[in-house]
Amino acid sequence: MSDAAAKTVTATLRKRIIAAQYAAGTPLREVALAKEFELSRVPVREALRILTAEGFVDTRANVGSRVAHPPFDDARELFDLRITLETSLVRDAAARFAEFSAPGAAHVERSRRLCTEIEEALAQGDEAFANRDGAGIAEANLRVHQGLADLAMRPVLSHILQQIGGRVEWLHSAHRGFTVTRDTSAWDQHKIIYDLVRAGDAHNAHERMRAHLEASRDAFVASLSSLADEDR
Repeated sequence: MSDAAAKTVTATLRKRIIAAQYAAGTPLREVALAKEFELSRVPVREALRILTAEGFVDTRANVGSRVAHPPFDDARELFDLRITLETSLVRDAAARFAEFSAPGAAHVERSRRLCTEIEEALAQGDEAFANRDGAGIAEANLRVHQGLADLAMRPVLSHILQQIGGRVEWLHSAHRGFTVTRDTSAWDQHKIIYDLVRAGDAHNAHERMRAHLEASRDAFVASLSSLADEDR
């Protein structure tokens, strides 16, 4: 029970932080969170421990836990790590999509479920862009990228990418105005990459994803000069 509760609290707080619903330095008090989630302090404490290890929370003895500052100074490194991991995973997902999706295959049910989740996330992103919903865009973007990577069925690398991808999306959300002012051209690339994966076109899926991520990195890094020192 405690493990499941801790996972719920962790996922909820992580989602809020990534969407920049908490400002950097916001206190995360065990008592208040336990009351909000209607839980004991044990799963809340475990959730804060996990989020501290992931870099989303800063916890200090005799001080408590606070939302960490977004890692703007590490932006290029995080993007580069993401590019290396995600292009490899997407290439493998495309190369083995037919195998994983064939009737009777070991991963067929998971493959189908992931495709459904990706398609739902694509629809969510379309709606979020139409409404200029920054939090919705961030969530949908993370869901699509992680879903495409998960189709490779390489859980260790997928888990590492999940942590890196979350931190990258946090940077986008924390950079006020960057996400919601973008046009949909980058978002529309997700649909092309998804179709390439389903078609088993490993080479073009890999190249499209690389170009997409490199363009995203370059645009974001260039935009950092517009951030005031206090925002960083």
